[in-house]
Amino acid sequence: MTDVTPAEETIDEVTTPRAPRRGFVVGARVVIGTVGVAVAAVALVAAGLLPLPTYTAEPASVLVTPVPTAQELVCPGGILRLGDVGGQDATTATAIGRATVTSQATNGDVESEALEAPAGDAAAPQSIRTAPAASTDASPVLLNGAQSEVAATGEFAGLAAAQCGTVTTDAWLVGGSTTVGRTTLLTIANPTDVVATISIEIASENGAIDAPGSTGIIVQPRSQRVIPLAGLAPDIASPVVHVTSQGGQVVASLQQSTVRGLEPGGVDIVGATARPSTSQIIPGIVVRNAEGVQERQGEDGFADLITMLRILVPGDKDTTVTVGLVPDDPELSGASFSYAVEGGVVADLPIEELADGTYTVTATAAVPLVAGVRVSTVAPTPGLSGTRATDLAWLGASTLVTDDTLVSVAQGPSPVLHLYNPTATTAEIGVDSGIGSTSLTVPARTTVTVNLLAGRSYQLSGFDEILGSVSFVGDGQLAGYGVQPQAATSSDVTVYPN
Repeated sequence: MTDVTPAEETIDEVTTPRAPRRGFVVGARVVIGTVGVAVAAVALVAAGLLPLPTYTAEPASVLVTPVPTAQELVCPGGILRLGDVGGQDATTATAIGRATVTSQATNGDVESEALEAPAGDAAAPQSIRTAPAASTDASPVLLNGAQSEVAATGEFAGLAAAQCGTVTTDAWLVGGSTTVGRTTLLTIANPTDVVATISIEIASENGAIDAPGSTGIIVQPRSQRVIPLAGLAPDIASPVVHVTSQGGQVVASLQQSTVRGLEPGGVDIVGATARPSTSQIIPGIVVRNAEGVQERQGEDGFADLITMLRILVPGDKDTTVTVGLVPDDPELSGASFSYAVEGGVVADLPIEELADGTYTVTATAAVPLVAGVRVSTVAPTPGLSGTRATDLAWLGASTLVTDDTLVSVAQGPSPVLHLYNPTATTAEIGVDSGIGSTSLTVPARTTVTVNLLAGRSYQLSGFDEILGSVSFVGDGQLAGYGVQPQAATSSDVTVYPN
């Protein structure tokens, strides 16, 4: 593992013939016909030998360079509870604190603007982070942001960290639960100036959920909505949520909190996973205090501490999914197995007996799928309450990055960058914090890790393709999020006038 630290501090008219009247007439016609054919043949050969005139013309066109636009991200906001501290007004989302955001751009300062919440909703506002547009002759502006928050109040405890996301009309969210003691909230932000009309599809261990009120949801421009998932799909253990938008583009995320009896069991914010594909890769799965986790799994209500891969094959086609777990440390043992998955039905695949360490999980099938991993940790010693604190983290499949990108490191314990090279050749990846840099050699289809500094942003460069994530691990604390490509920028367009 390499440290990146401050220095000293990348398509004929047809007629009926008559019978001949004389033999010589026929002979003459044959001769004349033969001569005619010969003349025609000579003419054709001559035409083939002579160069034919050619003419080409390029269609009139104009190359249009769009005016560069500002880059925008939306950060999920603070951890939420339903109701107030006294348990009243259970339909209202209330913030228990405020997240700390780390963000940076390669050009100019990053500006922040809070989104409006619906009337009567006291939820901590999600925020837009904006970087100024580059000049027309400059390189594209890179922008990134991430947030974190530590909860330590009532039924909420643990570390939640999340990437600030880019807008989309189609997002897949793998995570959460609405069984007893598990609360999952869907947050949708619309940072655009156009009304967004939202449709929500939910799949579960029982198949697709027919949820009244899941379509035609309006999110006003530059505002946010918080939707309790239990209101659409109560008492399901394994939701996968598909959010689509018409009109304005949105950023969607889930927040899960767990309480077992009176004991808080962790909290996390779940960002969008990679879109359906026949291959999904999740680097940066951290297993910490596996023995403590296994001990607590035997207690009533603690079965969902187990490390688990959640998979959905959208549609109705069944398939077999092949799963592989490769440790970053070659001295540790990995695992592989296959599992028959029913189309449209969510499968939670337990992953047992992993030693402490970090792993890369792969899931492949003949048809597209979406995937995410839940992992938990337990504090090594009891806290003030006499119990050993537990926390959970969801990590979705990483999105392929094919050009330079920024990675912002939220505030949190022991941040580590995990980079996976999906290509068949070794990659040299530059990691630059602005005050120090290093170069990582990443062999083909291998993951390497590097220690980072919390509260800083790093530019990654020099690669063709990478997948990555950032993890945080402390005593009874666990969190992580994926490395994201930069938002698409406008490119030159060739226009052909009429």
